[in-house]
Amino acid sequence: MNQLRRFLASLGQPKTIWIIFSVGLFIRILFTLLLGERLLPLADQPVFLDMAENIANGKGIVISQELVGIPHKVTDSMRVVLETRPERVRDEKLQALWGVIKPDTPTAFFEPFYPIFLGGIRYLFGPTPGVHYGPHEVLHFGPKITIARLFQSVFDALVIPILFYLGVVFFTPATGGLAALIYCFYPYSLAFVTNLVTQNTYLFFQAVMVYFFAKTLTRQTWSNYILLGLSAGITLLTRISLITFIPFIIICLYLPLRKTLRWEKLAVCLLIMVLTIVPWVIRNKVVMGEALLLPTKGGRNLWEYNNQIFTPEKMDAPAVGVDLRYQQFAKKNYDKLKRKDLLPFPDFTNETEMERDRILNERVKGFILANPSVFVQLCGFRLYQLFRIIPRHLGGVMSTVASLLTWGWILPASMFGLLLSFKSDWQRRSVIYAIVLYTVGTHTLTASGIPHRVPTDPYFILLAAFCVNRIFHIEKIEADRAI
Repeated sequence: MNQLRRFLASLGQPKTIWIIFSVGLFIRILFTLLLGERLLPLADQPVFLDMAENIANGKGIVISQELVGIPHKVTDSMRVVLETRPERVRDEKLQALWGVIKPDTPTAFFEPFYPIFLGGIRYLFGPTPGVHYGPHEVLHFGPKITIARLFQSVFDALVIPILFYLGVVFFTPATGGLAALIYCFYPYSLAFVTNLVTQNTYLFFQAVMVYFFAKTLTRQTWSNYILLGLSAGITLLTRISLITFIPFIIICLYLPLRKTLRWEKLAVCLLIMVLTIVPWVIRNKVVMGEALLLPTKGGRNLWEYNNQIFTPEKMDAPAVGVDLRYQQFAKKNYDKLKRKDLLPFPDFTNETEMERDRILNERVKGFILANPSVFVQLCGFRLYQLFRIIPRHLGGVMSTVASLLTWGWILPASMFGLLLSFKSDWQRRSVIYAIVLYTVGTHTLTASGIPHRVPTDPYFILLAAFCVNRIFHIEKIEADRAI
């Protein structure tokens, strides 16, 4: 027991953290090199690869015709499979991806940073020669996947020293060290490093934003405020839905600083954040005709997690895990629903992308107002979906064991850590509470799933590490060493 306590205390040494960082970076790069140019079949990757190709070729943020409906270049057997999928058939009929994004036309469905990031890699390093996506499809476009993964490996490994610093500022050095060690081997982190989706970059830039928040809390210099504003702006360009979190940043700075808060520096910080996202708004005004800040995916995503649950395409489809729970709930409650006319996807004709988004939002709003009790229960399912420990759709013993040995204990430990951390200095730690509760709240109300939670996992890990160190009284060993 004493050896374990000494080990936990040793994790708070700066030299130990750089060893952990080196190991974490090595693991992530090794996974990248082993995968090479192979693409794991995770949703949305072909779309981002396609946008990267179009950006590199000077077409801007658009998708190609090949992504809509059922591609022409697939085997006959694959075509038969795709023709059984209602969404594929609907997209082909409407000639729009997910019923909203028209091909070869500027889109604001996605936040701009990640497509531009991949497009830059494609422009600088050239295209990938041909990527297998699933057993039947080969993609002949997109950036060098290995190069993109190497960048993502560096991003993710840098979260390790960031976690250590956050532990030092908000808790104890040993807490930061243990959190860094856990994150070094964290399966969900390693999984999203190898996939070309937004989670990795959003997690990284959000961590950088919290890092500069902590530095500003410690020293209110102009540079810290400026870098906080810049990192917040880039984070918004990766996931603009975080815009409603900005007021919490102000509150979380005010709570511990109060009379010493430098309001003039905070104002400049917010101005820099705004200036960072203004080019995106101007672009949308110029090429789409509206000064959009929020992406146009909100209505489509809300429809998927509410109205679509009660459509035949979902209620009659094969389902396992959380999808089966949704399906059973839908069948049980379908007859009691009001405004069933709002359930189907709209039969769009010539509407713009923005108009389609607004129509879908209104359809979801009408459904919720007509069925408030059903919406509350769906929120309960989304809360479960966000926190579920074992991703049943992956299956396999290894997936189950990895989940139980990581998120399986991190979740309850983080809840205990949250309660324990309120006993002292809670105002200083309020940003950690805010970002966790904000993520849980917004995804319970809107769209949910493990990928939505993963960018917040570093803060759950930090709270879990604090809990472990409190159990073993590591802070006493640290205090003795300081003396």
